[in-house]
Amino acid sequence: MVQEFTANTQLNFMSGGGEMGARIRAYDWNTTPLGNPEDWPQPLKTSLRLLLSTGHPMLLWWGKELIQFYNDPYSLTLGSERHPSSMGQRGRECWEEIWTQIEPQITRVMSGNGHTWNENQLLLITRNGKREEMYWTYSYSPVDDPSAECGVGGLLVIATETTEHVLAEQRMKIAEARWRSLFDQAPSFMCVLQGPEHYFEYANRNYLEMLNQQDILGKKVIDVIPEVASQGFITLLDEVYKSGKSHHGVAVPLSFSTKEPIYVDFIYQPISAPDGKVSGVLVEGTNVTERVMANKSLQEEDRRKDEFLAMLAHELRNPLAPIRNVSEMLTQSAQQDDKLQNIGNILARQVTHMTHLMDDLLDISRISQNRITLQHEPVSLFSVVNVALESLHSAIVAKNHHIDLIDIELRPYVSGDMTRLVQCVTNIINNAVKYTPTGGKITIQIAGTSNLAEIIVSDNGCGIAPAMQNEVFELFTQANQTLDRSQGGLGIGLNIVQRLVHMHGGDVIVYSEGLGCGSRFSIRLPSIASPKLAKQEPNPLQNTLRRILVVDDNTDSADTMAELLTFQGHDVRTAYTARHALKSVDDFDPEIVLLDIGLPDMNGYEVAEKIIHKNNKRLLVALTGYGQAEDVRKAKAVGFNFHFTKPVNLAELSKVFSTPVSDIMD
Repeated sequence: MVQEFTANTQLNFMSGGGEMGARIRAYDWNTTPLGNPEDWPQPLKTSLRLLLSTGHPMLLWWGKELIQFYNDPYSLTLGSERHPSSMGQRGRECWEEIWTQIEPQITRVMSGNGHTWNENQLLLITRNGKREEMYWTYSYSPVDDPSAECGVGGLLVIATETTEHVLAEQRMKIAEARWRSLFDQAPSFMCVLQGPEHYFEYANRNYLEMLNQQDILGKKVIDVIPEVASQGFITLLDEVYKSGKSHHGVAVPLSFSTKEPIYVDFIYQPISAPDGKVSGVLVEGTNVTERVMANKSLQEEDRRKDEFLAMLAHELRNPLAPIRNVSEMLTQSAQQDDKLQNIGNILARQVTHMTHLMDDLLDISRISQNRITLQHEPVSLFSVVNVALESLHSAIVAKNHHIDLIDIELRPYVSGDMTRLVQCVTNIINNAVKYTPTGGKITIQIAGTSNLAEIIVSDNGCGIAPAMQNEVFELFTQANQTLDRSQGGLGIGLNIVQRLVHMHGGDVIVYSEGLGCGSRFSIRLPSIASPKLAKQEPNPLQNTLRRILVVDDNTDSADTMAELLTFQGHDVRTAYTARHALKSVDDFDPEIVLLDIGLPDMNGYEVAEKIIHKNNKRLLVALTGYGQAEDVRKAKAVGFNFHFTKPVNLAELSKVFSTPVSDIMD
């Protein structure tokens, strides 16, 4: 039965309270052990007045039966199973599913043993048809009543549901545990630094192992590893924190006081707070010591390889020099003797072939290390082809090849290095010569547009299998290898061509219909406008006879060169040591000195300086087995007028001899 109380001052403690205040006033309390509200003890009335006057969720249990009162805020937490039916209900009946958890706390408070406090307490409660995990922060506080047993008439529950907060914290902890696990499993070292003084907030396992420390969280970087300050890392952290810009380091040396130095790739990434300001720095990196040391080892191996190749070339050039000299003497002195003439030509071709092999070996090393600098100038492709054909004349004649040169009226020009472009075209034509049978045909076509200049070399030789056409430019690759390797080289010539052409901004293309069908190589380069060339007055070379001193510790090289020059009519002396050379300069007074660099008693640079000191009007020509770019630079710096690498082409020397010394000196 519901009884509506009439307004009277004795029931003012029930006034207000919204929905629950109205329900409390309408409830027939005479059906409960509490009886008529007018007769309720004052502590109950006071507590009920407090419950209905607050906006905080509250529950009031009263008497031994724990008869329930609750307010509007508390009703929102109950669900349809308990609201509004639990009003006036006994506590045990209402909360039977969790009674084993809360009953000991209730007993303690009702026995006069003070209050209880529970923070984020898990309770499994059915609400709106579903039993849920709920978390509550609540207190059980005694309501004193002198007339009650133990002096406690009831129990006031002040409760706040914290389910969402607790679950959010749990999700955060799970997420944090997940990323910490990921950090620890990461192959790199990682740490999180907070604040402008760089406090360690987190460090993964690899970072701790790198430092060989464990207790670092909450400490400053400068306190944990003070030695990195002098290496610039603290300054970098300060800059990243202040600027908000990340910093990448590659193969940076890092030293710890208790460990061997290492090398690291790393990134300092600023961490932004919600307001956009930098709050810390993420450090992530990798120990790349093995990679760096391996690279250093490779660099050292490359250096030793280059030194070996340079020394190999030097040692091979020295014996090739007298052979070339002998071949020149044979071809010039045996005009009426076909056999001797043929022997001289054979020697010349083989020396040229050996020289090309050595040059290719050295060039591939220089190109790989970006040590070749192109000297750009306007270059006529017609001139490039002519020079290349001239250098291969004897090889072409030996195989009786027919050369068909197809030229165009408007000869294209490119911006390039004449020497290197000649080298490219020479290698392509030489390739055709090697793989085209005796009596075969080689066609060289020069073509051009406003944007493109092209040299096309075609032959009717052995051709290239389709599978090999994508590989012929690879280093050490050769097509059509035979057991005798009679046509072979080192497999690096076409690779050099491709690299040099690419350095000129062009491309080289190969095409063949297959074995036995010949091949076609095309060098394509960006074209430029034809330069306006000044009219050149004819200046025919004169066969001027000179006083020449040949200085070389290789007696065969010195003697054969002297014989060759003497045969041409020059007045020649030889010297095999630096001391002998300096004396001969005084006694013989040469106009031109052909000077080797690697002399036993004094190097050629020192000899040159002494000769220049005596008389700087003499023409100094370095004639040496050392042909690296640094060797040429050093020779020029000392005062040499020319630098030739053994074995020298006599035609090149003749150009020097035929030029007046005064013109060269000027």
